[in-house]
Amino acid sequence: MPEPVYPPLEMPPTVERRKVTIWSNGVALDGDVYRPRQVAPDAELPAVVLCHGWGGSKLTGERYAALFADAGMITLTFTQATWFGSGARVHLIGPPPERDALGQAAAKVRLIRDQVDPVDWIQNFHAAIDFIEGEPNVDPGRIGAWGTSFGGGVAIHAAANDARIKVLSVQVTAVVPLSDRALARARQRAIEIARGAIDPIPEGLDARPGLAGSPNLAKSARYNVLGELDRLHIPTNMIDAGDEEMFAIAENCGRAFEQLRGRPGQIVNYQVIPGIKHYGIYFEGYDASSRSALAWFERHL
Repeated sequence: MPEPVYPPLEMPPTVERRKVTIWSNGVALDGDVYRPRQVAPDAELPAVVLCHGWGGSKLTGERYAALFADAGMITLTFTQATWFGSGARVHLIGPPPERDALGQAAAKVRLIRDQVDPVDWIQNFHAAIDFIEGEPNVDPGRIGAWGTSFGGGVAIHAAANDARIKVLSVQVTAVVPLSDRALARARQRAIEIARGAIDPIPEGLDARPGLAGSPNLAKSARYNVLGELDRLHIPTNMIDAGDEEMFAIAENCGRAFEQLRGRPGQIVNYQVIPGIKHYGIYFEGYDASSRSALAWFERHL
């Protein structure tokens, strides 16, 4: 499938981009690091890891990453496993093959592509944090997280469970868990996988109208972003689209904001950009959303 088309990046002359590979659970993730061109050898700069949404790629956040780097941060975008330039998940076909003296074996496998597995995506985000922590000139005490759409929930989950993440900004993000009906279907998928009734890594099942790829619904049963908010204690910025058509914003980031702002000492901001739909955040809503996130990171990171 073709990658989504976003407005083109106009790379600031002060920023350089480098293609990198991030290893996560044995899978190579396609990433890009953005750095200020002029950095003193002993400088320690803040860093931000960015996560795309359902059907996106590392290009989803490239304009945000370049903007943050232009402001003096080191940033990392990456494509989640099974999508576009990142590696596939592998399903072994047949019984495990015999290994030779070198531990090698020939096997028949099926490559899983275009799958949304929230548990996997969270692990990949943690691996991206590992990567940026080792990048020259990164201050490990000043690492932030940014996420958009489905990736916003992944960023929230990661930030709530990784003490290295100090500041968070997300946009057009759904946080409520599966409905009772969807949860029952997800649990049934998990039973079918465990008992061998369907492929251990289902591909193409439970696709959602209008969205690329398909979810691993069984894994989604264990994904509850709203349930992670009790562990989220860092400065958190949330941005919504005023004409959001994918979900009710009042029940998602609006609800999360109400929960967080009632907590003593919690620093939280909630902004609704009027007149835009979900994907408008990358077009007519880009300037407002990017500047809001940049200001948040500059203030708190």
